[in-house]
Amino acid sequence: MIDTVMIRLQNLSLLIISTLLISCGDQPSSDNEKAEGVLANKIIDQKTTTAVGDIDRGSKLYLQCRACHSLKENEPHTIGPNLFNLVGSKAGSRDGYVYSEALLNSEIVWTIENLNLWLEKPYVIAPGNKMVFSGMRKQEDRDDLIAFLYDQTSEK
Repeated sequence: MIDTVMIRLQNLSLLIISTLLISCGDQPSSDNEKAEGVLANKIIDQKTTTAVGDIDRGSKLYLQCRACHSLKENEPHTIGPNLFNLVGSKAGSRDGYVYSEALLNSEIVWTIENLNLWLEKPYVIAPGNKMVFSGMRKQEDRDDLIAFLYDQTSEK
C-alpha cells in the first residue's frame, strides 16, 4: 500500500516538474503586434544594448521564464539563478547557485548579443548546460524579452 502511494506521489511530482519545464519552451504569444510609436516602453541605449524591445510585451514573454528565475536584488535562486544585474556579468558567477560545468567553464559574459544567442539556442552557446529551454525562434520575442530583463534587472 505504501509503495503504491509513493509511486503515485512520484508520478505526480514528475507531472508537475514536466509541466513547469514545458512552460519554458517557445510558445506562441497572444500579443504578436508591437505597439507603434511608443518609445517610452522601449530600451534604446546604444551604450548597453543594440536591441530595441517593447518592455510591456517582454513582461508577458517573461511569464514562461518566471517558474525558474527571479529578477530582483536579494530574491532567492529558484530552479534557475536569480537574474538581477545580469547584463555585463559573467555566466556561472552567481553565489549560492549550482551551475553546470558548461557554464562554469565558459567565458561567456552576458552582453545583449550573448543573451540574444542564448535565448535563441541555449544548447548551442553553452553545450551541456542544465537549463531545459528549447529557445525562442522569433527575433522580436527575444528583443522584447531582453528589453524587459534589462529594465527589471539593472541597478537603478
